[in-house]
Amino acid sequence: MLKKIYRLTDEGNRAIIKASLCMCLFNLATLLPVILFALITDEMLNRYFGYTAGSISLWVYWGIALIVLGAIFLAYKITYRKKYLTSGKEDSILRMKLADKIRRLPLSYLGKRNLSDLTSVIMDDVAVAQNTLAIVATEFIGGLLSGIIALVILFFYDWRLSLCLAACLPIAAAVMALCRVISEGTNKRNKQKKLDISDGLQEYLENIKVLQTSPNMETYQKTLESKIKRLIPGQILYELLSGITISISYNTMRLGLGLVIIVGSTRLISGQISTVTFLLFLFIAVRIYEPLTKACEMLGELIYSLVSAKRIRDLLDYPEQTGQQDIQLSQQDIQLPQFDVTFDHVSFGYNQEDVIHNVSFTAKQGEITAIVGPSGCGKSTLCKLAARFWDVQRGSVSIGGVNVNKIDPEVLYKNYSFVFQDVVLFNDTIYNNIKIGKEDATREEIMAAAKLARCDEFIERLPKGYDTVIGENGKTLSGGERQRLSIARAFLKDAPIILLDESTASIDPENETKIQEAIGKLIKNKTVLIIAHKLRSIVDCDKIIVLKEGHLLESGIHEELMEEQGLYHRLYSLQNENIAWTVNSLS
Repeated sequence: MLKKIYRLTDEGNRAIIKASLCMCLFNLATLLPVILFALITDEMLNRYFGYTAGSISLWVYWGIALIVLGAIFLAYKITYRKKYLTSGKEDSILRMKLADKIRRLPLSYLGKRNLSDLTSVIMDDVAVAQNTLAIVATEFIGGLLSGIIALVILFFYDWRLSLCLAACLPIAAAVMALCRVISEGTNKRNKQKKLDISDGLQEYLENIKVLQTSPNMETYQKTLESKIKRLIPGQILYELLSGITISISYNTMRLGLGLVIIVGSTRLISGQISTVTFLLFLFIAVRIYEPLTKACEMLGELIYSLVSAKRIRDLLDYPEQTGQQDIQLSQQDIQLPQFDVTFDHVSFGYNQEDVIHNVSFTAKQGEITAIVGPSGCGKSTLCKLAARFWDVQRGSVSIGGVNVNKIDPEVLYKNYSFVFQDVVLFNDTIYNNIKIGKEDATREEIMAAAKLARCDEFIERLPKGYDTVIGENGKTLSGGERQRLSIARAFLKDAPIILLDESTASIDPENETKIQEAIGKLIKNKTVLIIAHKLRSIVDCDKIIVLKEGHLLESGIHEELMEEQGLYHRLYSLQNENIAWTVNSLS
């Protein structure tokens, strides 16, 4: 069950079971001093009242005591190593499994969950699960097993007193069963409140520069403070509900000690049991409830961890974006003799309403296909569908006649180079950031790609050149420099299909011309899809697709579209008028 709930490996599951059995042996071993104490007490009483002469040397008891202590120490040492080392290893495996799972998920899933939520699963929920495996599971299972085993053994010794010990256990178990029913809803609501706080903190940190220069800093901080305060009553309520049920449970359980005293005293006076039997049950009754009480407390922790465990399972069980592994995208593959990207009656929506409506066109290999239109018309969405970042809902997108839904993403992405408007860089060296485009690239290839993208001009000015660390998402670089690094990756990868989304948006006019020349060399005999707002940069494209509100309104080359006097003509004319107005106003 633990394996299924917490997604343990086979090795981890076996180790946790072994650790629980060792904890059971440890709890049983701790009963041995109690039994020894009962025997010594009986021996002392017999000697005091003169019933028997001393028959066992005190040194024998000392020897037995040392053996018992050794057994207790050994059992706990094995338990400690098993549970903590295993849980640490499982923690590492589970985090990497989640990270790898996220890599295989479609963007449709990632778009529904924000970054702080996914981070919470990998960090917070896994930490809760690890604590459960390291402490809670072993303590609970070990305590429960040792209590049951001890009761079964005592039952054969004196079944009446054993029943007294166990009489209140069903009531305690029933109360603990209510704990999950009572507190689970509160726990889920508290988890959502914590996620809201994480979202707020992340948003606060990401926009701190904007907030510092606006009059709304204090208002935003108060909003964040109110989110934190809303969590406190929920936390108190959860602790109250779980605390009450746990307290009632183990206090009810300990009523068995009173029954042992009453029934045992009666039977001792009537001569039905010996003094040592009464003492044995009396002492064991005090000790036997310790692991069972611990099990009750651990059950509360176990119930608390179920919400985190479910969030982990939901992520791991979410359907991955897959395809037919036997389809390989390479120019030598007979199934894909070329790399035309074809949209066939494609419709798509992020929520309930479509943002792309019945779009059909083909971006041919060896040609540049530009997608233009007003903001929000679906240009970027079409590029994402072409790369299978999202799966189309109606119609199909194919490469060389093969539906992209049948191609495994791991295979598909090897044949794409992306240069998007939002550049993503890593807190690493420039060299390693470019090398992401091709893992086995040589230094000479990386430098050549950087030169093509006009990166060498600013890299040479940096203190360590290509080995300069550029900070989180390249924060030490300008927007244009960051974008040129992204273009260098595309040059290095040299994939047959290239997607360019406003690739020169943050580049000055001088470098824009240089980049356009470099791109001209890169795209030779490749399938190229370009998204552009600067229409003057795509007048020489082989095909121009004009979108409006997700509909394909016009298509053709620049001259044809200008002659049609449609949307493209209007957008192009407006841009030229704006450029002329800007020049005249500055002169």
